[in-house]
Amino acid sequence: MKLVALLFFFLLFSTYSFTQSYKKVENVAQCKKSIQDKQKSMKSLTADFKETVYSSMFETPQKGSGKLFYKQSQKIRWEKTEPKKSVILINGKTIKLSENGKEVTNPTSKTIVKKIQSMMVQMLSGDFLSEKDFSIEYFENTNNYKLILTPKNERMSRYIEQVELIFDKKALTLSEMSMIEEENEKIVFSFSNIQVNASINDNKFINF
Repeated sequence: MKLVALLFFFLLFSTYSFTQSYKKVENVAQCKKSIQDKQKSMKSLTADFKETVYSSMFETPQKGSGKLFYKQSQKIRWEKTEPKKSVILINGKTIKLSENGKEVTNPTSKTIVKKIQSMMVQMLSGDFLSEKDFSIEYFENTNNYKLILTPKNERMSRYIEQVELIFDKKALTLSEMSMIEEENEKIVFSFSNIQVNASINDNKFINF
């Protein structure tokens, strides 16, 4: 499975949520502006995450959990605590990896993270809304917006068929993200205990 292989060292997945059906957003411009305005005002974010990977490689979905820290601009800390401890630090162009308390210096691992660095930053900063790298379809139900992103880049589409983002309508924060290679091969991230614009020390993005 190409996507799972690409993200193997930092599996971040949650149970897939079956919600009420979605319909197309009638006023796409308004929906887009609402999300953009929220993203522009979001200087930092912390959240707990749960995770699930669905793949033919596994008999049952593989689960994990941890903590996410994000700070403008291009500062991300993915800290996985279960089932194994691993940390990814992105601080601008600087990328560091740690597994079980030891820094990973393998060039291949760093190359893999660099391949997804841009996507991670886009999803958290809202840059994806420019539609430079993705075409976007907008859907909604009573409680949520669902955005379906399809890669425009042929190389990216080899690994990811679609990205699905679910935003809470009231908070306009990202509550779920699914990275889909094909129908039965996907990774789902869900976020809870979200705090926006809380103070985060820059050391979070430097030290493991």
